[in-house]
Amino acid sequence: MILAKSGAAEELFNQVKGRQLDYLVNNAGVGLYGKFTETDMQTEMDMLYLNINSLTHLTKLVVKEMTARGKGRILNVASTAAFQPGPLMAVYYASKAYVLSFSEAIENELIGTGVTVSTLCPGPTRTDFSNRANLQKSKLFDGGTMASRDVAKAGYEGFRKGKSIIIPGTQNKLLAKSIRFMPRKIVTSVVRRMQNEK
Repeated sequence: MILAKSGAAEELFNQVKGRQLDYLVNNAGVGLYGKFTETDMQTEMDMLYLNINSLTHLTKLVVKEMTARGKGRILNVASTAAFQPGPLMAVYYASKAYVLSFSEAIENELIGTGVTVSTLCPGPTRTDFSNRANLQKSKLFDGGTMASRDVAKAGYEGFRKGKSIIIPGTQNKLLAKSIRFMPRKIVTSVVRRMQNEK
């Protein structure tokens, strides 16, 4: 099943319909590196569908059942990219900003229902993501990466505690928090330098 295609989220939901769903983890997502004027349009449209549409659709389908029962936990995977614009990965960063904003908003709406929504915002992580996103030329992953196991553990622990935003790793936490105090143009320039080719 390809979640980047229309109707895939409902098809997946229908496969598990009738079972009690206590947890939903929206972890599927892809990126794409390169100048916006040069990247492939269809790849970006598929990315937006997967990172935004399918995540939203699955959440909508599952949260209705959870609220009816008064119990459930949802974990949406965003990224530290959600906290700032991302030159050379403009569409990906914007899609993760959506995930964070959407998750925080519905978390607030669900207060008192017995359903929690958490957002996991990892930084660069050792997975196949960088190869799939064509990040081999970018300096982004040169500053160090976290093991996927450590990210998953931090996400799981925060999720079980019902934390709103989970940012694994001290360096990632500092980055996400410091950005709030910097002018946006400076933030964008810093991210561009981090993303530039080696």
